[in-house]
Amino acid sequence: MALALAALLAGGCDRLGGALELTGNVAAVAPQPTGPERLRVAIPETGARATLAPVAESGDVTVWQTLDGITLSLQGGVLIATRGLGDDLMSADVAGDVAMLRGTGGGGYYPHIRTYLDGEDQTVFRSYQCRRTGQARTTLQIDGAARAARRIAARCTSPRHEFTNVYWLDATGTVLKSRQWISPAMQYMETERVLR
Repeated sequence: MALALAALLAGGCDRLGGALELTGNVAAVAPQPTGPERLRVAIPETGARATLAPVAESGDVTVWQTLDGITLSLQGGVLIATRGLGDDLMSADVAGDVAMLRGTGGGGYYPHIRTYLDGEDQTVFRSYQCRRTGQARTTLQIDGAARAARRIAARCTSPRHEFTNVYWLDATGTVLKSRQWISPAMQYMETERVLR
């Protein structure tokens, strides 16, 4: 009886999937930009490079998308999620990072929690303690134009791993450029915010 029921359900799923055209590859949807800025991104570990457009905003979170559908979500310029890279960052609690960049943190250690999917699609949490390790005034060259910036580095450690993120902010606190950790396979991404 159980075997017959399983066969019936499987057949029903196949018919439903066919009726809804859920088989095959999902076509990439070209981004519908919400503004004129673009985000140039490079992932040195893989050699990947792309220019992303902003496609959605909610509060201080912006979702940036490539032409082939890969997305990066940034909160106040800090990476909180990726989709389409393979070894994706599913989510990150970056409230401490954002406060540190705004100068509203306490100046000591703050928590940084990330989630990934393991090989069995189970959520894995990784917890770090982070703190600012350096700050300096500098000048950036973006598309041949000099931009005054503050360079801020933050080192995050756990018993098994550590990484250092670096941010370059303008006078308004906007992250113009960054070098941020994604995941063990992707390692770091480098971003640069430019006008189209």
